[in-house]
Amino acid sequence: MKTGLVLGRFQPLHLGHISLLKQALEENDELVICIGSAQLADPLLIEERKRRIEEQMKLLPKKNYRIVCLNDLEERSKWPMYLKHSCALEGKEVIIYRADTDKITTHLKELHFEIRIIKRFLFPYKGPDGIYYEFSSAREIRELHTKTQTMHLI
Repeated sequence: MKTGLVLGRFQPLHLGHISLLKQALEENDELVICIGSAQLADPLLIEERKRRIEEQMKLLPKKNYRIVCLNDLEERSKWPMYLKHSCALEGKEVIIYRADTDKITTHLKELHFEIRIIKRFLFPYKGPDGIYYEFSSAREIRELHTKTQTMHLI
């Protein structure tokens, strides 16, 4: 049985995340959706992030998934084993779907997880100012919201 894993903060859930979720569902027997930084509410609480993912998953054809919420650890090097244990991935063939590589990706490879990097693409996003922008990540969306809030304070 193959297990796909999509890891993200989902702050907010966007089309790039949905693309990763769709591909992971199509290519695996089960999908684990891991919401990281569960202790943070920047801008959304964990309950809202989980609700949005569950609503989106209802629209996708294959339903064999589970959602795991994880808090950040202070010691980042312990995080991959924490992920493996918390998501009950021991002894499973796991493919992790990512849009980029980082230090965590290197540690995950050491645990013999397969990493599949999916190319980012631009997607439309309606900003708080009512204008549509093209973004490829949640970081860009957060930056827009921060900039917009700063503009309102001036």
